[in-house]
Amino acid sequence: MKRKEITETIAKVGAGTFALNGSMSFINPKTGEGFDVDMSATLAIVRGTLAWVDTLLEDGAKPEPSTVKHMQKLLTCVGSSIAYDISSDEEE
Repeated sequence: MKRKEITETIAKVGAGTFALNGSMSFINPKTGEGFDVDMSATLAIVRGTLAWVDTLLEDGAKPEPSTVKHMQKLLTCVGSSIAYDISSDEEE
């Protein structure tokens, strides 16, 4: 994939996740144990991660000498996405 195709895909997937609601069940096929996950919370994390990947592409995908900086940027993007998701719930 070319960089332009990647950024377009990130934008398309990110925008598409706003239209999904409900919950999702995960089941371990070996143990049969499962748990439910709230879709909006999960997709807020996905959107934040995609936003972080987008920033990596904007920076020219140059390697960051500090893993801590990468983690800080990732957590900032994910936190912002979750906060936006929560604030939009409060508006409704």
